[in-house]
Amino acid sequence: MKNLIVLDCEVYPNYTLFAFKNIENQKVVTIEIKGENSTLTKEHQIKLNTIMVKRTTFGFNSSNYDMPVILYALKFKTCLEIYNLSKHIINNNSPGWLTLNKFNLIQKNSMHHFDIQEPSPGVRVSLKLYGGRMNSKRLQDLPIEPESTLSDEEMENIKLYCINDLNTTIDLYCKIKERIQLRIDMSKDYGKEILSKSDAQIAEIVIKKELKKKHPNKYFKKPVVPDDITFKYIPPEYIKFETPQLKNLLQYIENHNFELDTKGSIKLPSELKKTKIKIGDTQYQLGIGGIHSKEKKQVVIPNDNQLLIDKDVTSYYPSIILNLELYPKHLGLSFLDVYRKIVNDRIEAKKMGNKVVNESLKIVINGSFGKLGSKYSVLYSPDLMMTVTLTGQLSLLMLIEKLESNGIKVVSANTDGVVSLVPKNLYHLYDTLCVDWELNTNFALEDTNYTALYSRDVNNYLAVSGKKSKGKGIFTIDAISKNPQSPICIIAVKEFLINKIPIDRTIRDCKDVTKFLNIRSVTGGAVYREKYLGRVVRWYYVTDGDTIYYKKNGNKVPKSDGSMPIMEIGTFPENIDYSRYINDALEILNTIGL
Repeated sequence: MKNLIVLDCEVYPNYTLFAFKNIENQKVVTIEIKGENSTLTKEHQIKLNTIMVKRTTFGFNSSNYDMPVILYALKFKTCLEIYNLSKHIINNNSPGWLTLNKFNLIQKNSMHHFDIQEPSPGVRVSLKLYGGRMNSKRLQDLPIEPESTLSDEEMENIKLYCINDLNTTIDLYCKIKERIQLRIDMSKDYGKEILSKSDAQIAEIVIKKELKKKHPNKYFKKPVVPDDITFKYIPPEYIKFETPQLKNLLQYIENHNFELDTKGSIKLPSELKKTKIKIGDTQYQLGIGGIHSKEKKQVVIPNDNQLLIDKDVTSYYPSIILNLELYPKHLGLSFLDVYRKIVNDRIEAKKMGNKVVNESLKIVINGSFGKLGSKYSVLYSPDLMMTVTLTGQLSLLMLIEKLESNGIKVVSANTDGVVSLVPKNLYHLYDTLCVDWELNTNFALEDTNYTALYSRDVNNYLAVSGKKSKGKGIFTIDAISKNPQSPICIIAVKEFLINKIPIDRTIRDCKDVTKFLNIRSVTGGAVYREKYLGRVVRWYYVTDGDTIYYKKNGNKVPKSDGSMPIMEIGTFPENIDYSRYINDALEILNTIGL
């Protein structure tokens, strides 16, 4: 992985640009074709081929776009022919393998290339939006429409734009470097193809290859499942309830014929969608994804006679699969052998401190579950996914019912764990009930003690343990999986709740402008005071600000009143509207019940 080269292409009817940047020494190389009927010169063809063969290259969405363009250009195609290929890829949203087949393009085995789009932790997120989330120095939209015929000056502008995209791609690579390194380590056993894959795609490749080792002559393919098929849920014997409410719920689930939706996933019946399960003072709702409690604006701080304890089930869904010996019927019992070995190998690697194997197999275990619900996957098994998720939810409801009936209040629950407010004089009873549940279900619980829990709702909370905290939703900052919304407000709230530092002091003392930013995708692009900004816009609030609007319809971009766009990050501004940020932070406190 030394001398890594990032690449990007820009294509117009009379101009094709190939840009490369060495991420170690920052050297930039560009190769251009100018003129509709021009092709690569022989010298440039050798240069382009040498870079692709002698170096390891990467890009963003490059497997689908840049690699077909490069391979086409290497065949001495004209600018106009390359432009028509580019139009075909964009207009048809054509995956790379389909484009390569259609245009008879063969990627040489000696070309070492990977795409960082799929390994990045987001779904259908553009490079520009990642740039905004990462606080990349400059956000810039394509300055000239792709069907334009460019002048020499415009070609230079496109070159500068392309080099900025290279810098943003490098920012993203550095942000997800550990994820890439894991894929490199795994590629030794499972091939180069996994370098450009998401966690779920890697899981499918690994399990498929392990199955192939067991059955070298068998072809494993995705199953054909009729659209009108229905499934029955058969609960494990240990699932039993005491109250009429939960007994009736279990009976309804057992009697129901579960159908598939248009995407091939199990459909949650409307009766279950509407059902609110109240146990003690807390309401719960079932879902195909998992159970969750319905608290809002909740503050839980244990007094001197109480403990606030979070109990999470270790490897919950994998444990259900192995405990109940569930497997996709079209793959047979061999799936269980492969899956059990992966889980056991990961446990052993974790015990031995082998981080590479541990993290690699974690990807496989977590990623494989999502593929159970994908009708495009060889692992597709909607009935198995239904059994796992319903069993997980009903098992947690058993624990909740048992705790509440013994005077122990459950204040929150979500997918694989419950948080309880435990009177100290009932701690031994609480512990006994949890151990008894573990023995009945064959699951293992891990516990964390909290000093406070602040919840806007079950998906947005801050759990505090001494001077440490765990946040979810709005309380997660510096994550490239979501758009930042004035992170300084969350920082100020956390400092106030954990360290008792006044809100206004934290906000006024901060001199990092990136902590004041808001990022948003704007369909069709945004304008500010009649100036076009782009399809991804970022701003901060100022005392003399204005409003950002949608270019296509003139509608206001939400929460942009009083803003100042900052498409290029520079020095810390002097006109920040501190009162706006202070009020927003106070409103966050209000939404969690303070």
